[in-house]
Amino acid sequence: MDVVLRPINDRFFHEQVLPFLTRAMADASGALESLLGELGDGQARMLCERLLSTAVPGGLGSVDAEPWAELVDRLVFLPWHEGPAGWDVAELQAGYAEGWDEALHLALMVEQPSYPYWDARAAREVRDGFRFRPLADMGLASMLAGQWEPFPEFPPDRVFSTQGRGEYFAHERFAFADWTWRPARMVAHWQVNLPRKLERLLAREQERMKLPSLPEKDEVLGYWLGKLAQPPPLTVAFSGLGPRAAHWIRELGALTSHVRHAALSKQGLAALVTKGSGIRV
Repeated sequence: MDVVLRPINDRFFHEQVLPFLTRAMADASGALESLLGELGDGQARMLCERLLSTAVPGGLGSVDAEPWAELVDRLVFLPWHEGPAGWDVAELQAGYAEGWDEALHLALMVEQPSYPYWDARAAREVRDGFRFRPLADMGLASMLAGQWEPFPEFPPDRVFSTQGRGEYFAHERFAFADWTWRPARMVAHWQVNLPRKLERLLAREQERMKLPSLPEKDEVLGYWLGKLAQPPPLTVAFSGLGPRAAHWIRELGALTSHVRHAALSKQGLAALVTKGSGIRV
């Protein structure tokens, strides 16, 4: 299983996607008709019209599953811009794709100071538990595990599901699913706090190795923060990362790069756990 991150238009998600999905829970036809009037994209309009042609009164159970999934996929995971004829799909932007387990491992290293990344068995137990009950307020790790923040006014796992995961607790204002998103303001907050969190990760590793210093510390941090184009060759591999240290340092750099680019362009981020092992492009 893979996880994919994509930058999204923050205003389109707030003004069109969230109201559409909220209304569709009880009135799918009304939601489709309202959305249709806002769209300029021909493919999305065709899907709306196809769904309307077969819909009966009611919520999501009243529409055909296949075109519904295709429409939601298009609305959520493609870049949109407002044009003369309405909202249209913009030029595609590169997304981040990685094995779900590995991406979650990297994010937990950054976000959770107590995560035992050096102990393979203990770390896997934490990840397995996290996937089926993501902790709130864990930044990027919570997003990769599917936790929703802000809390949605609809159960996201009812919109669509790839792994069958999902819970919706209205009284606790807690929800998670196989897909989620974060608004631009939260992505910008992540970017502001990333240097501090990455420095603490390096400090924890230095303390674990009982070294007076990490020879590559400044270069590794510079790469993670986008100040260096390539990571340094490692003379002292991080003991917690083992023989794959260079690979994981590079992958964490790729992950932080996508957060940084989304923040600089004032975009949100959407995440999806894919159905199989193929990378979604």
